Amino acid sequence: MAKRKRNIVSCAACRVQRKKCSEECIFAPHFPQDAPEKFTVVHSVYGTNYVIKLLQGLEIQQRADAANNLVCEASARVKDPIQGSAGVIHELQKRISDLESQLASKQQELMNMHSMFDKILFPMCDGSCDSQDILYHTSSTEDIMYEELGSVLWEPI
Repeated sequence: MAKRKRNIVSCAACRVQRKKCSEECIFAPHFPQDAPEKFTVVHSVYGTNYVIKLLQGLEIQQRADAANNLVCEASARVKDPIQGSAGVIHELQKRISDLESQLASKQQELMNMHSMFDKILFPMCDGSCDSQDILYHTSSTEDIMYEELGSVLWEPI
């Protein structure tokens, strides 16, 4: 019986290198034919021989993560040749720090507004009562009513 040859489509790495892709191609699982830009950026930064040595030195289960990391690192290095992904990380940390300071500022502003709200609602309170414990309101007869939180507040009609 004649052995049928499998029709192998070249992976992106073999296409960029203008080579015939074999069944044992180390690049094929990680650089599919429909995404040649991934291998192109990795090839331009690291070179083919380095990528081959790196992937061959890893266990098969680790190769997909390594290939994805190479693509991310190479893309960052193309955008920022000096800092690469470290520049991206630094920028994101700076944004987090800025957002944390904005959050702290808004929380302080909210606390100040809460304090002003307490002073308006509880003008007779000398600081010994808190809006979380007691609710204050005046009825139509101007009587002062205190109710514990959780009770139903009602006002005479």
